[in-house]
Amino acid sequence: MLHASALAPAPQHVAVIMDGNRRWARERGLPIAEGYRRGVDSLRATVRAAARAGVRRVTVYGFSTENWQRESGEVGLLMGLYAACAHAERPHLVRQGVRVEVVGDLERFPFPARAALRDLTETTRHNTRVTLALALNYSGRSEIVRAVRAVAADVQAGRLALDAVDEAALRERMYAPHAPDPELLIRTGAEHRISNFLLYQLAYTELLTLPIMWPDFDETHFDEALAAFAQRQRRYGC
Repeated sequence: MLHASALAPAPQHVAVIMDGNRRWARERGLPIAEGYRRGVDSLRATVRAAARAGVRRVTVYGFSTENWQRESGEVGLLMGLYAACAHAERPHLVRQGVRVEVVGDLERFPFPARAALRDLTETTRHNTRVTLALALNYSGRSEIVRAVRAVAADVQAGRLALDAVDEAALRERMYAPHAPDPELLIRTGAEHRISNFLLYQLAYTELLTLPIMWPDFDETHFDEALAAFAQRQRRYGC
């Protein structure tokens, strides 16, 4: 295998749709919880590989607004997993220089998960090696609507002139205005859609879908994704 670093510089921002945890567990006759637990291992490996490759930001789709429609027991399982992992992973993330951000609206999360995640972001906020952005209770359409409402409110209040409304004004009111657009989107699980993820930011992102389920994703797969990206000729427009 040709390593990505031998081809071209790594992308600075990689987005990931971590699909296939439930299918992976069901195909093996295992509890769904085991699929999610193994998915955490895959995320840990992804962050390690990204830091080693020089990727500066990884944004992962952890929980969409549509996921609230899942069975209540599974949602409760995920909320408990977020709280537990935020506590357990904190020392490792600090040692590795990983800064954690949350992209989305945590207000609907139960207090233990919400508090643990906010504590994690605060504890790691000075780390600079790589940023792990967790898209939680996130919707690309809702993010755009939220930004448009903020622009409209600022225009109505006289804080922003109507002729000053442009792409920059909209971006400034999104969840992570400081973040560059992803250059590469990786989706596992063999699906070929973006599922309401970073709709504004993915305008010119290279898309890579993989047939493997997320719990099987490891550092080698991440390296191979970067190598595939390095071979593409990026174009803007049609």
